[in-house]
Amino acid sequence: MNNTNSTTHQKDVSLKTFWRDNEHFADLFNATVFNGKQVLKPNKLNEMDTDVSATIHSKSYNESITRNRDVVKKMSDGVEFNILGLEIQDKTHYAMPLRTMTYDALGYIKEYNDIKKQHKLNKDSFSSPEEFLSGIDKSDRFHPIITLVLYYGESLWDGPTCLSDMMISMPDNIKAYFSDYKLNLVQILDSDKYTFYNEDVRDVFNIIRNIYNDDFDSIYREYESRNVDIDVMELICNITSVPKLMDLCTDTEQGGTVNMCEAMKRFQAECESKGMKEGIDSEKVNSIISMLEFGITKEQILTRYTKEDLERAEAAIADKN
Repeated sequence: MNNTNSTTHQKDVSLKTFWRDNEHFADLFNATVFNGKQVLKPNKLNEMDTDVSATIHSKSYNESITRNRDVVKKMSDGVEFNILGLEIQDKTHYAMPLRTMTYDALGYIKEYNDIKKQHKLNKDSFSSPEEFLSGIDKSDRFHPIITLVLYYGESLWDGPTCLSDMMISMPDNIKAYFSDYKLNLVQILDSDKYTFYNEDVRDVFNIIRNIYNDDFDSIYREYESRNVDIDVMELICNITSVPKLMDLCTDTEQGGTVNMCEAMKRFQAECESKGMKEGIDSEKVNSIISMLEFGITKEQILTRYTKEDLERAEAAIADKN
């Protein structure tokens, strides 16, 4: 596995592990789907199989479709329940409405097949030819599926947010009969409009958004007097691809938490120092290139600059040519 695939896999594992936690999952859905209302209760959530593969049957056609979701929970309310799915994206997917619609449809097909199978096992008799043809009772009901797409990319989502966005231009008389499918999209970059009550969830959204926006002052203000859970910080570092920040955080660990403010100050100082060094190195290379163009010998140049500086200048000249 190359470094890119390894990093992507690490992000996926970290994110799925974080959102499988019922407290985190409930707060995400309550803030974004239910407008801040505490609809989901963590103790009412149960993990479900993420495999939504199903077989589509007809008289002359059978097709098995294999799909796996990122995180799926069942919200129990007495004997009934709703199904909640979470899809996690680091890049815009230009077919995402179609993709999530397929996940939801497969979930319904799977439940439909389960109901039919149960009727067969029970040797139930149907009361009408229509029920026999359908394989289910007229009174049978499915459980609603709600899918949320969490996008944590560094730029705003620029893809479709509903199925109609993927269609060619439709005249109004056609559009009126078109069954659209809406994407429930949450973006980290514009997540400041949501109110999260779980501290870990709030930290993930706030810190990542501020890092993406280079808004270090907001991080200093909010985290000056409180620490961040070290596992949360590890997730943030994985998502933002800043492993050096995690090293700095580990140095400030105190009982499973880290001093985010201090780590960010050290990180910013290192970035500024690196930027200044790169600027100085660039000036050296440009000076050596000018000296070579004026016919100054390498021996004379090496009295003022190092061999490494000269080699970088020669490499820059070769790249231009």
